[in-house]
Parts: sequence; C-alpha cells; structure tokens
Amino acid sequence: MYLDAKSSLSLFKVNLQFYFRVCDLMRENTLRWGEAGSRSLDTCATELESAATRMLDASDWNTLGVVSSDLLWKAMQLQTQAVQQLAETTLANQTAFNSAAQKAVASWQQASSAALKETSGAMPISTTLQDYLQDYLHLLTPEHGGRRKPSARKSH
Repeated sequence: MYLDAKSSLSLFKVNLQFYFRVCDLMRENTLRWGEAGSRSLDTCATELESAATRMLDASDWNTLGVVSSDLLWKAMQLQTQAVQQLAETTLANQTAFNSAAQKAVASWQQASSAALKETSGAMPISTTLQDYLQDYLHLLTPEHGGRRKPSARKSH
C-alpha cells in the first residue's frame, strides 16, 4: 500500500491523540488511587483522634485500661476494613481503567482506519482481493478456453 505525506500526517495525529488519551487514563487512575489513599488516611486519623479523646476523657486508670484494650480490637477491625476497601478500590479502578482503555483502543482503530481510507484511498482487503480476482476470472469463461471438463465418476 502506498502512503503519501498526507496519510502519514493523519496517522501521526491519530496516534498522538491515542497517546494523549492513554496519558489521561493513567492520570485519572492515579487520581482515583490518590483519593482512595486520602479516604483511608482520613479514616485512620479520625479513629486516632477518637481514641485519643477517649483516653483524655478517662477519669481513672481502670477506665484508661478499658479504653486502651478496646484499641486493639478497633485496630484489627480497621485493618480488616482497610483490606476490604483496598480490594474494592483495586477492582473498581481496574474495571474503570480497562473499560476506558478498550474504548480508547477501539476509537484509535476506527480513527486510524478512517485516516487511511480518507487520505490514501485504501480499500478494505476484501475489496482489494475481489478486484484482483476480477482481473483473472475472465480467463475461466468458456470463450477463453477455461471450460472445465466434466469429471468422470465411477459407478458402484
């Protein structure tokens, strides 16, 4: 296939747009992970402030002991929640990224195909093959001696 300068420029632009879209997808994915990290830190900071407030509000050593023993269970619960949130965030981010990436690739393929067809007059491969075969099909017509002989079948 012959590619002229116009089609090369069109393909370059299509590829550059695809590159920018992939960069946007990576930036969006990074922002989603940053937001998830911020939420996790906010949850931990809130719980730490709550625990410190309960310890400051303790009126005696027994109450302080009960509050500090609760902190172990609360920490384990927070770790379990953090692991669950990490799994949910991973699944949501990966799903969103994969979906957007598939759309970007499909869009890039369509734009590349359109750029080739528009600028270089490229035809689909089936049309090209059909045109090629049309040049030689006339050789198989009866007036050109392309008639096939009937096959001799054996009777059983």
